[in-house]
Amino acid sequence: MSDYLLENKLRLENSDLHRRTKDSAVVLQKMLESFLPRFPDFTDHTILHSMDVLEYSNMLLGEKQIKRLSAAECYVLIMSCYLHDIGMGINQKNYEELSQKIDFGDYFETHSREDTETIIREFHNEYSGLFIRKYAELFDIPCDEMVFAIVQVSRGHRKTDLFDESEYHDVMTPYGIIRTAFLAAIIRLADEIDVGADRNSELLFDSSKARGQSGTEAFGTHESIRRVEVQPDALVLYTKPIAPQYRELIRKLADKIQETLDYCREVASSRSDFCITQKSVQIIEIEE
Repeated sequence: MSDYLLENKLRLENSDLHRRTKDSAVVLQKMLESFLPRFPDFTDHTILHSMDVLEYSNMLLGEKQIKRLSAAECYVLIMSCYLHDIGMGINQKNYEELSQKIDFGDYFETHSREDTETIIREFHNEYSGLFIRKYAELFDIPCDEMVFAIVQVSRGHRKTDLFDESEYHDVMTPYGIIRTAFLAAIIRLADEIDVGADRNSELLFDSSKARGQSGTEAFGTHESIRRVEVQPDALVLYTKPIAPQYRELIRKLADKIQETLDYCREVASSRSDFCITQKSVQIIEIEE
């Protein structure tokens, strides 16, 4: 356990910023659950997932590195953990408005514009960033520099180029420096490793209602990974496959996590004076 290192550091160093994160968490609880009607068979993107990502961020950073973070960085990372998936639950009005501001590239050459669910899922990090910017006052974000940093770190949990210094640069604020590339690398990896069985709480999800092969396989793979352990030099998946075919799916997922780990390690070492110490992803099959 990380013992809430980020949260406790922020509480001790800046009680006002800490209060803002707690108030935002209360507001977000219901907002994050709004994705459920549109994505009834998708993995958890509620406040439970946000809290898991925050916990994994604490673990990946470790106590020594967290002590070196500014209060601003603690605040931005905590808020980004809460907000990074907020785009999954946008309503139709916001979907239509925010879509006008997204560069979809050549996406619609091979995809239908009417497939709203797939569009939101594929670009939800961009919708999250735009949603945060639009409702920054609601989330009580104290200054424009903080808004920019939270938008970028939240967007950075997937797809964005963290080596792009025009988008991911150090930001100076009245509360201290914010190294956006490093924080985005941490949240990207933390999000990637939230793959354990508890990701799909039976309180929220009925895996028997998963639609199609991909939905069934996704739920089954998560169910087969009993827990994820962050060790100093490795990320360990403790597994108990629910059927033999899930061993290969677990291996493919582990390979995907390894790619993200390698990328985020390189971002951390080249874009900051911090590091990600884990080097490998391991699979251990258990008997329990």
